[in-house]
Amino acid sequence: MVRWRDQWIPGARRAVTSHVMPRFRSDLDVIARYEPGRPIEEVVREHGLDPDRIVKLASNESPEGPFPAALEAMAAAGRESNRYPDNEGHDLRVALSTHLDVDYENVWLGGGSSELLRSVALAAGGPGTSAVYAWPSFVVYRLGTLWAMAEPRQIPLDDHHAHDLAAMLGAIDDTTTVVYICSPNNPTGTVATPEAIEEFVDQVPDSVTVVIDEAYYEFVTAPGHRSMIPLALDRDNVIVTRTFSKVYSLASLRVGYAVANPATIADLRRVQAPFSVTQLGQAAAVASLGQPDVLAKRIADNTFERTRVLDALTAGGVEHAGSQANFVWFRFDGPAEDPSDAFVSHGVIVRRFGTEWIRVTIGNSEENDRFLAALDALRGQPPRSI
Repeated sequence: MVRWRDQWIPGARRAVTSHVMPRFRSDLDVIARYEPGRPIEEVVREHGLDPDRIVKLASNESPEGPFPAALEAMAAAGRESNRYPDNEGHDLRVALSTHLDVDYENVWLGGGSSELLRSVALAAGGPGTSAVYAWPSFVVYRLGTLWAMAEPRQIPLDDHHAHDLAAMLGAIDDTTTVVYICSPNNPTGTVATPEAIEEFVDQVPDSVTVVIDEAYYEFVTAPGHRSMIPLALDRDNVIVTRTFSKVYSLASLRVGYAVANPATIADLRRVQAPFSVTQLGQAAAVASLGQPDVLAKRIADNTFERTRVLDALTAGGVEHAGSQANFVWFRFDGPAEDPSDAFVSHGVIVRRFGTEWIRVTIGNSEENDRFLAALDALRGQPPRSI
């Protein structure tokens, strides 16, 4: 008996020749791994720098830790970590339905909004389908599309670094099954007006799912801005996603949620892994929703520091987008070939996009001072005092 691959062939004296399937998908070479912002520990190892002199402003994380009530909730939930989490996320869904003024059945939970986006891509995609999204925007739209073996259609941002909704509408055809709108957009921080989004959705075929990513919604201060959650309650093909990773400071716990039609949620959960939101995450998120004063202060602090950084960029003649998030998108005109390494040499970790554009997270006052001082030094300006 001879074994050929995973098949035993009785009586065979030698391996027979046959068509051999590849071990992995043939298109893996076009799917790039997700590259997160570099952690401080990695930069320390690579550059031999003092970790106390490095600030990380690359991943849009909150400069503050979890809310005090969330820490207490995590400590209590941690004592039952031998048990699987509630796969339905009952308590968190109840809390969110009250917080958002929606029905329990309209709330969907996932391991960060990234997992929800991945589930949408897998459920809506497949060979022969396409997905439309702006570019540059959140890279998971592209990755999710490729994971689902669908065709990614990247529509360039307009001259104001914002979604070109008319061009996106024109890219939709009979193969399109999903469209992603990121508002505020990551990495530029620009927003699409509610009226523009509503007009866009009105023109999208009902057969196309529209995902409106509001991961940075809480940071928006633009007059007249409002959530698209009511649109998701009114339209079967609209999904609004959000996260506890940003303003709620729970990035490492991976807690995201969405609002959508119950039937839509039921279909999307078919491709979602079980137990994707830990019990610690659920408990921390519930506790965080009960802290409106802490939330308001976090938002106010971000608004103040964001304005300060934007004003400094304007005063220095640095080209940038008008951000409504907890990060800023600017054009680096320094001499360095790799601007991210140039900033690291000054103890600041930022996120580069190509060789010219950089996204920097709004940190606390000291961290933002460090960033502005590094920027001035790299541009040949007199250094700021820290």
